[in-house]
Formats: sequence, structure tokens, C-alpha cells
Amino acid sequence: MLPFLCLTACQTDNMYTSAYCRFVFDTKLYPSSALTRAVGSTGGDFCIVKAVSKQGATHLLLTPNRGSYAGTDLDLTMNTAISGERVSYAAMGYRQGLVIGRSLYGQLRAYDLQCPNCENAYELHWGTSYTDLQCDKCHRTYNIDGEYGYIKEGDKGHALTLYRNVSYTADKGVLMVSNP
Repeated sequence: MLPFLCLTACQTDNMYTSAYCRFVFDTKLYPSSALTRAVGSTGGDFCIVKAVSKQGATHLLLTPNRGSYAGTDLDLTMNTAISGERVSYAAMGYRQGLVIGRSLYGQLRAYDLQCPNCENAYELHWGTSYTDLQCDKCHRTYNIDGEYGYIKEGDKGHALTLYRNVSYTADKGVLMVSNP
């Protein structure tokens, strides 16, 4: 029985990336944003989070999997320090993009925005269902309604890349995704 347990543990560890990530977001600064709503939900709400530079300022562009929002809740200018610390958004996954939210079971999750089967070079986007992410290159559809971002349609391959350290402290309003 011991070899089986070791094999299971090794497979679980392969779900998580070893890529460096450090993302900190203060939900109290953006209380009505799509990201704040996704991490504060009871389950099923996710948000694509991309860091881009516009006119010398970093913006977080948010694309929720469901719901309607004002434009100001989807394009956030990040010009403040969090907890006295200036935050760099260059270390947000493989290419400055994450998918953050709560599974239907209420578990806080952060996935990389890049397709794990296309050398982390192609960005995913929302599919036809609010729980599906798709890759235009390999045509796989990933389902995030459970815990692990499995392949729902398309060739066999890797499930979505998960970040191990994801925390949200509602009373302080701090969301953090970090690795390792």
C-alpha cells in the first residue's frame, strides 16, 4: 500500500507549478471590482486577471466568468502601495496573467492564464460555459467547476497549472497568490 500512497502524492504535486509568482491585491481599495467579488463569493466565480501597462501606469484588466460590471470595475489602475510595499505586477505567473476565484465547492484557486499544453505561450479565454477556459491553439477546453482544472474536451494532456499558495483575508481585504 505504501507505493500507491507515494504515487498519489507525486501526482498531486505535479498539479502545482514551481514557477515564481507574487501577486498581492487589496480588495478594500477596489470593493466592487470583479476580482473582489470572485474571491469573496461562496463559489463558482472566477476572474481572469492580466497586468498591462497603459500610459506609464500598470492596469489590471479583469474578465469575470459571469455577472455584469461597470467598466471601472474591470480596468483597475494600480498606482498605490499595499501595506507600505510597492508591488510589481511582473511576477504574475508565466506571462502576467492569472485566473483567480472560488471553485463551486468554495475553494480559493489561482490558475495560470497560459495553456499548460502549449508551452505556456498561449493565453486561455472563457469558453461557452462559465466554468470553461479554452485555448485557441490546441483547442482544448478546461473545466474549473471542480478543484483541479481538468481537460473537458480535446486531446489528453496536462490539467491547468495551479498555484499552491493562495490566500484571502476578508477582514483585512488582502488577496495573495505566491509561489514558492
